[in-house]
Amino acid sequence: MLLIKKIDCYGQLILVTCMLLLMPFLYFIRVEIGLIILGCWQLISAILNTYCFIDTGYKKTIIIYWGLCIADLGLFLLALLFENTISIDYTMIIFWIAIGVAVFIAGYYLRIYYRLINLLTLRNELDGLTKSKH
Repeated sequence: MLLIKKIDCYGQLILVTCMLLLMPFLYFIRVEIGLIILGCWQLISAILNTYCFIDTGYKKTIIIYWGLCIADLGLFLLALLFENTISIDYTMIIFWIAIGVAVFIAGYYLRIYYRLINLLTLRNELDGLTKSKH
């Protein structure tokens, strides 16, 4: 199970690296597509790993992650709902703020996920040491 988590985490890091390296060539329009893919990937990963975060003592960090996700989704919905009633300039400001928050959330999730993997790796090593002494 730990191997799957490592593949998941490093796959996300590879996607982020590709997005950053290709940004000068694809500008921001194509980076948004990569951000949508990364966001969906991270949501699925977070859904599958929420219990593991809670079980290992990272309950507060995963709750913060879910709170940020809900708030960011609210910003996107706000921009979408008021698209026709307020100025397009204000809508775009809200939209780009939501994009900036999404980038922050992606970095935050990668950070806490990496910490979780390190903790699980350490636990496995310690379990191996304690089993070998008996």
